[in-house]
Amino acid sequence: MEFSTLFDSLTGAWGDEILVWAVAAVAGCICLIALVNVLDMFLDNNEMG
Repeated sequence: MEFSTLFDSLTGAWGDEILVWAVAAVAGCICLIALVNVLDMFLDNNEMG
């Protein structure tokens, strides 16, 4: 198998779907980390007061 045929198959609709899922996964991870940080700050503020 040549690399050109592999890249041609990846740049089709199949590759677009993988790209969308990859972006969604990265965005989901960032949101999850942000949510955990906000909850951590909220809980830390409650412990002090």
